[in-house]
Amino acid sequence: MNDPLKNMLVLQKAMLDGWMTSSNQMLQYWQHVFDLQEKLFNQATSFARNHVEIDDGPSFTGKYGKRRFDIDPERDV
Repeated sequence: MNDPLKNMLVLQKAMLDGWMTSSNQMLQYWQHVFDLQEKLFNQATSFARNHVEIDDGPSFTGKYGKRRFDIDPERDV
């Protein structure tokens, strides 16, 4: 004869395993979404925050001589 307690325990264990697996997958999806969001924010702010357009004079690594950094009085006013 079948043991009803054993069947209930097997059912509860299967439900718990399924719940743990789905919770783990959901948390991995959330982590992926947060990582993508962080990359998007970093990409959007990295150019604006780290880009300096003021010429610091003639130097080996400077931007001296590049026309896009020249001052245009008609455009910059």
